[in-house]
Amino acid sequence: MTKRLPLHPADLIGFSRLANDATAGVTDVVEAVHRKVASTTGRPGRQPATGMTAGITALVYKSIRGVTGLIDSGLKLAPLPPPAKGSRVSLRREAVVAALNGVLGDYLIRTNNPLAISMSLRSQGRTIEIERQALQATLGRPTGKVLLLAHGLCLGDLQWKRKGHDHGAALGYTTVYLHYNSGLHVSEHGRLLAELVETLLEQWPAEVEELSIIGHSMGGLVSRSAHYYGEAAGYRWPRHLRRLLFLGTPHHGAPLERLGNWVDTSLEISLYTAPFARLGKIRSAGITDMRHGNLLDEDWKGGDRFASAGDVRSPLPSPAGVEVLRHRRH
Repeated sequence: MTKRLPLHPADLIGFSRLANDATAGVTDVVEAVHRKVASTTGRPGRQPATGMTAGITALVYKSIRGVTGLIDSGLKLAPLPPPAKGSRVSLRREAVVAALNGVLGDYLIRTNNPLAISMSLRSQGRTIEIERQALQATLGRPTGKVLLLAHGLCLGDLQWKRKGHDHGAALGYTTVYLHYNSGLHVSEHGRLLAELVETLLEQWPAEVEELSIIGHSMGGLVSRSAHYYGEAAGYRWPRHLRRLLFLGTPHHGAPLERLGNWVDTSLEISLYTAPFARLGKIRSAGITDMRHGNLLDEDWKGGDRFASAGDVRSPLPSPAGVEVLRHRRH
């Protein structure tokens, strides 16, 4: 018998809302295909110019949308129960929610879905209160050597541990773990992280000697973006940064996302397959940023992130005075 996925009470509402949204979205795709087929096979009856069907079939699709709309309204009105105090951190639940945020994170934010992750710093899967005494209590005896670990796309802060071995804790630093919604734009995370690290070092219980960051995959891009926006804002923490280690970070883009963009463009060529291109466009802003390795707002603002376009990024050199290490295999 398979084990059930342990969920927080609010997760049930979040997953229910996603399932309801998926039903409505699939209905749109099916109706669009239905209309294309009907319009090219000579079916009698005038088809609306809006992309909807007509007659009895239109009534069926309208009824489905009506039901999903009522369910959605009810779910939005349902109060969100707080997580139980002292509840155990579930690796399976954290992994599922992290993956979901990587694929649909921007949609979760737009729809106020409780499954959306907010950026925080964590230790042992629990959010750290960034206040001097709270840091002292949570981290024990923090040293002046601070290490920040930034996970990759569709991953979470707990996935730095494997078979009981915590890769961050074994490096001799006082380690904190970044937890973020990897479905948002990299530059959005860069701004948030820049401010978060500034507050962390201001409240650090010991005199900060050095700061190092290890970024896995997208985490490396977020770290570079944060350094840029930290310097632009005049923050002090970039002066403490000594090392940046990148593990499998696609600084010049991810081939898999470029392939996905090509598939989207190919599907739109045919009237019959064009509706299915919508399915490819549910992928998050974080994923499309990986196509070329976007780091800054100007790399994506004002354009169609699903359009087939070349690399138009603003050049961003490695931080001066920082030891930069790259490791492709991970």
